[in-house]
Amino acid sequence: MPWCQQAILQSDDTNLSSQPPNGKIPIFKRGEFFTKAYMGDASRYDVDSDDEEEAETFGGNTHPPEYYRKAIEDFDEAEYDGGNYSEGSLLLLKAIEEQWNQFCSIILRRDPVECFRDISVPVLYHFFDWSLNQKVGKAGRKKRGIKTRSALGTNWKILRLVFERATGSKLDAKINRRMHTVLSSLGNKYDLSGKKRANRCMTVDDLKEQIQETLSTTRKSFHLGELRILAVLFLLLLAPAGSRPASILQLRYGDIRIVLARDPEGGPHVLLIRFTLEFTKTYLGSKDAKTFTLPESIFDGSLLLNTHIFLLGILFRHQAFRSPSLVAPHQLNELDIHPGEHEMPLPLRSDLQNVYVFRRAVKTLTGYEISPEEPISYGMMAGWLRRIGELLGIEHTTIPYNLRYNAANELDRNPSISAALRNLALDHANSDPFQKHYLGREVCADVWAIVRGAKQQQTLLKQACSVGHSVSRRRPADLTAEQAASVNTHPRIRSEKQALRRALKKETRDAWTDEQAVKDIECQLRGDKYAESPRTSRPGAPQRPAQQRLLQAILAPVSNTLEGQYQRRSRAIQAIIVYCEIVEVQPVHAGRTDTGNASTDYARQETSSLAQAVSSVFIESSKERSNRCFLCIGAALSLESDDPSVERLIRAFSSPGDLTKHFRRRHLSNLASNTRPECKVCNVVLAHKMHLQNHALLIHGTRS
Repeated sequence: MPWCQQAILQSDDTNLSSQPPNGKIPIFKRGEFFTKAYMGDASRYDVDSDDEEEAETFGGNTHPPEYYRKAIEDFDEAEYDGGNYSEGSLLLLKAIEEQWNQFCSIILRRDPVECFRDISVPVLYHFFDWSLNQKVGKAGRKKRGIKTRSALGTNWKILRLVFERATGSKLDAKINRRMHTVLSSLGNKYDLSGKKRANRCMTVDDLKEQIQETLSTTRKSFHLGELRILAVLFLLLLAPAGSRPASILQLRYGDIRIVLARDPEGGPHVLLIRFTLEFTKTYLGSKDAKTFTLPESIFDGSLLLNTHIFLLGILFRHQAFRSPSLVAPHQLNELDIHPGEHEMPLPLRSDLQNVYVFRRAVKTLTGYEISPEEPISYGMMAGWLRRIGELLGIEHTTIPYNLRYNAANELDRNPSISAALRNLALDHANSDPFQKHYLGREVCADVWAIVRGAKQQQTLLKQACSVGHSVSRRRPADLTAEQAASVNTHPRIRSEKQALRRALKKETRDAWTDEQAVKDIECQLRGDKYAESPRTSRPGAPQRPAQQRLLQAILAPVSNTLEGQYQRRSRAIQAIIVYCEIVEVQPVHAGRTDTGNASTDYARQETSSLAQAVSSVFIESSKERSNRCFLCIGAALSLESDDPSVERLIRAFSSPGDLTKHFRRRHLSNLASNTRPECKVCNVVLAHKMHLQNHALLIHGTRS
């Protein structure tokens, strides 16, 4: 074999003679592919006849044999113990492992791994008994503790995984069987609840009410209008796919494909949304991605359920289309498909490939803006959904999985969907998870009619078994002024105020259904009309003009013509684009008042004109101080005069010192280091933070 085939070729233009210099294989410099730590002196790798086979193996490859010999010696098998876990699972594993380490070191005074090797039922019993008695966590914080048997069972499953990771073997089957009795005994001892979470479905009608309340309420602030739109888009993408909510939140622009498709039945061209979801539960490796296709319903009776207008609103808001001329929604009406073809893609910008669609808002100098890369967490989205459900008056806590339950049950009941396709959509390996967790425990069938052979009242049963069966606008969503005051005067107020508020609110809501039903029955039997319910919480602020225009566009009636429908769609998308930029007013709830004085009117603000406010923030001497924030007034200049947030932005502070605190906390602390701040009342752009502080003092009398 020629020696050049045995060499490590480092450069395409290296001149090689027919014989190796000094009888050795040269090592060229390109890439420095093998470091001295492995190679050492190159002279060690002379090739003689005995090494011919080894040289042939190395010839033309990247690394010599020594590289792999060394790598095998240094290989750490511990990195590959167990399965591939998601971040949430890793947190649970770490928490249980820390508890086990504490128990072994403090109670047993032994090494945790040694305790695993000598594990027994008595040790496991007293570990969980000790764990159930832990009331205080890190930094003296009160622990939530284990409240249900299912949570105790989950901790046992996680401990088994910790055991396997520590010992490399599975727990003895005999111990595993006995632990079922142990967990049951501990559940009885600590009176743990065996009640499972309700798996009621959120039907399409429930979803419609949820979306309308999300768009219209002012009792829940999203800080930035785009977050309100994203809260709706999340529901509309989750509802048809039935996917895990976390996979929707991890959607990136690169996972979305917008296509203009030809209708094979001869109708007008239809916009398709194709979105690909990565499986988020990665135990034992990642799963295959699935792509869902949603066709637009052009003559949609309600735009509240139109996924396309909300997604297109976000795409146009961020100018996400790769075509530089496609910048307005009305341009979609002008597009056509090339003759002989079925589709025309509308590609998105390649630089948005890995950018999250669902991103949280971050504070800026004068308001909020969408974070460049920080996604909305599952807890944040779940909190929004729960709050809107409370405002709707739903008895049960609304969760994202209500929509997943609904999709699963609808797919199961549909005769054109096989069990295999249902499992594929839900990311289930078989039908067991569906039957155990997703199949509604509220049996949604008119079983007596089926047995009798009579006509089934399926529509009524579907409503009765859904999450929306209990909707009542009279149901309390917040604490009353008196309830809030009672919490504030509680003797344990300092450490448990928030916990007491949550507990009182839950108790009030849980008891309301039956108590109110008794009152209604007595009222009707007396022959009286329904009495007006007392106000249980503060009313929301008036809707702002942009919110009114948004609702007006989305609730617009169906047009009789195709052109009218296109215009309806364009107006709705444009209203969404505009609303995305709105900074929302934070509502004040009775439960958040520290003094218990809930009689303060939400809208009580000092009245003064915007023009007077602008003139008041300019000083005539260096000793003069202002009581108004020139940055907030600058933000008010971009709003309409009848916008209710104007009064809040131009209000006067009690003293220049209060203004200084506000200026530091609200503006300076949120000014990024690479940002050039702008003073809108002076219409000047400032160089940096210190320039802003100097401008604030010399021009506007605001000390910082």
